[in-house]
Amino acid sequence: LLKDKDTERKRYQEMFGVLKITALALASTSFTLQNKQVSPYRKQLSLSASSQESYSSGEQQQPQPSTSKKRLQPFSRYLEIECWKNSHLRDLEPVLISIGQACKQINRIVQRAQTDDLYGNALDKSTGLELDENVQGEVQQKLDVVCNEIMLRSLCGCGSAIAAVASEEEEVPRCCSDVMGNSAFETGDYVAVFDPLDGSKNIDSSLPVGTIFGIYKKPIKGTETSDNLDDSFLQRGSNQNLVVGGYCLYS
Repeated sequence: LLKDKDTERKRYQEMFGVLKITALALASTSFTLQNKQVSPYRKQLSLSASSQESYSSGEQQQPQPSTSKKRLQPFSRYLEIECWKNSHLRDLEPVLISIGQACKQINRIVQRAQTDDLYGNALDKSTGLELDENVQGEVQQKLDVVCNEIMLRSLCGCGSAIAAVASEEEEVPRCCSDVMGNSAFETGDYVAVFDPLDGSKNIDSSLPVGTIFGIYKKPIKGTETSDNLDDSFLQRGSNQNLVVGGYCLYS
């Protein structure tokens, strides 16, 4: 009996030894697979196997949502960051914020132009007749007059950066002191040009319209900034004095 027990004990020890070696081998294999890249052939086999299983079970694979988030931020926050990066633009931050608010207001007016009776040609306040055609052969629209006033007030009334403005709706440039009726607005190192509502006749056809604007820095003659309006407005678009330009689309 003792001899049989010794034999049985040895057999169990050998069995446990084999199981121990097998467990260590499996553990080392799984560790290696986790820390090493699986070959493309194995990946293809695993993908085909998983797709076959899902097909056999009748389940449709849903596309995985993208984990990358779009970097969206408000216009005011974008301006704050860019003006902090570019110190020469800090004087224009209130101007650009004011332009953004004006474009929002114009967008609301364009959307309710029909209900507010803003369609059609503009009339002369003194005679009550339609205005003459401009150089493009277009008659000024009611929306042009309203949006032009909004842009004038927004550019000239936002601070002391803009000294004068030139609109596509007016024949000659105007000083901000004339627009605001106050001589305190005649100072500034920049001038602004704009078309308050480009393509205003497209509204009747439900086509998009927009606002175009640009801001120039006054040219320097000698050691001083030129106060001549012709020198300020008649500058090339490729000139470095064009510091800001934009187009706001309303659709």
